[in-house]
Amino acid sequence: MRMGRILQTLPLPVSTEVRFYPQVDLDLIDDFLAAKRFVLCDATRTGTAPGTVSILQLEDITRFARQPYCCHGIGLSELVLIATELAPPGWSWDVHLVGIEVQSVDEFGTQLSSAVQAALPGALRHVLNLIGAPAELMALADAEACSLPAPSPLFAFGG
Repeated sequence: MRMGRILQTLPLPVSTEVRFYPQVDLDLIDDFLAAKRFVLCDATRTGTAPGTVSILQLEDITRFARQPYCCHGIGLSELVLIATELAPPGWSWDVHLVGIEVQSVDEFGTQLSSAVQAALPGALRHVLNLIGAPAELMALADAEACSLPAPSPLFAFGG
């Protein structure tokens, strides 16, 4: 949620919405199919070092299907696969996951590890690039990343 809360404080492009999803479930499919671009931000557990920022495209997200890493209702990869199957013929959209590698997805709390906290500015810059935000927002995002307290489940936005 930290990244979503930071993004809410910024003057984002008009067509951009920031939404919070505490759980990945089938209700998210309608939002997936309604958006032309969808950027999800979440903790990841892919085997890289904690604090590593990963940018995954639709194809990358779906290859994690049926891997028991997700603390949400269903896995994000499964949700993306279902949305892809339900999409109208010829429909395409731009889906990305900006993930910050965590040490564990089995522990919950309100504090970010130092590795995740240090990765926030870089992850925010990736999100801003993906949505086509103006370059001047980068400095604002860096400043906000250092000032907001909060935990970090899932947030997503589409526009």
